[in-house]
Amino acid sequence: MTKRILIVNSVHPSLAERLNETGFLCETNKNLSYNDFLSIQDQYYGLIIRSRFIIDEHLLESKKNLKFVVRIGSGVENIDTAACERHSIACISTPEGNAPAVAEHALALLLAALKNINKTDREVRNGIWERTLNKNRELSSLTAGIIGYGHTGPAFAKLLHSLGCNVLAYDKFKTGFSDNFASETSLQQLLETSDIISIHINYLPENHYFINKEKFSCVKRNPLFINTSRGLSVNTNDLLDALDSGIIQHACLDVLEFETSRLQIPPLKEWTETMQRLAAHPKVTLTPHIAGQTFDADKRHADIAFEKIINLINNKI
Repeated sequence: MTKRILIVNSVHPSLAERLNETGFLCETNKNLSYNDFLSIQDQYYGLIIRSRFIIDEHLLESKKNLKFVVRIGSGVENIDTAACERHSIACISTPEGNAPAVAEHALALLLAALKNINKTDREVRNGIWERTLNKNRELSSLTAGIIGYGHTGPAFAKLLHSLGCNVLAYDKFKTGFSDNFASETSLQQLLETSDIISIHINYLPENHYFINKEKFSCVKRNPLFINTSRGLSVNTNDLLDALDSGIIQHACLDVLEFETSRLQIPPLKEWTETMQRLAAHPKVTLTPHIAGQTFDADKRHADIAFEKIINLINNKI
């Protein structure tokens, strides 16, 4: 019997093409909701998803034939991985796919803040031609601290190193990972000696508000702060307080703690006081969780997902 795979999010077409050539039958339904999937016939061998809906125990219990779930991208917050394991359903993700894209976006945010790009753009448009007060520093004179050295951390370190930046890295799950681009250090040392602090960690319950008032109290060098990983890893109120007090020079955020499991934020009329404060802050640069959104990353995700699925099948799920 042909094994069916259901794709419920936008994925590079090469993934379905290659899987079909291998003998699977891929179907795509990008309008499917949680309840829709719950109620449809239990006929799928695999599910490929980004953040269309959550994958929980109740859903998995209704799909006894499901053998694997592929989360295109990094982070599996919308998937109950423990439930997958209990039901002998393999869970695959593709964090390698967008690492170069996220690293480039982090660098773009960093340079925009460091070189006062957004600020001076607004000034010039208002007839202000201020050169002296917008004098800035070069990356080669700075130390960058990277928190999390999985996939995107090393990719960002490589870019920073190529521009002459001294790079430190901390990862609570790894040791002995110093390489040609970054030197391993303690979190305390990183916070105290970095001019740039960039977060590259997955969201796990233990990482909720990993960056908070206590961590900000350790910084010494008025650093630029970047988060392109997950919003819930940073306490936004504590970050805003750190900006207001001058502890943090500028914050560049591609992710917000207010995002839903579908990576969306509430409509403007439902914004909390904290969200309004963040949006109005002159020392904050915001982008809408687009760091990993490149055409190149889409293709890499597809290639990596295909290889992992085939390896999974060959190893007998």
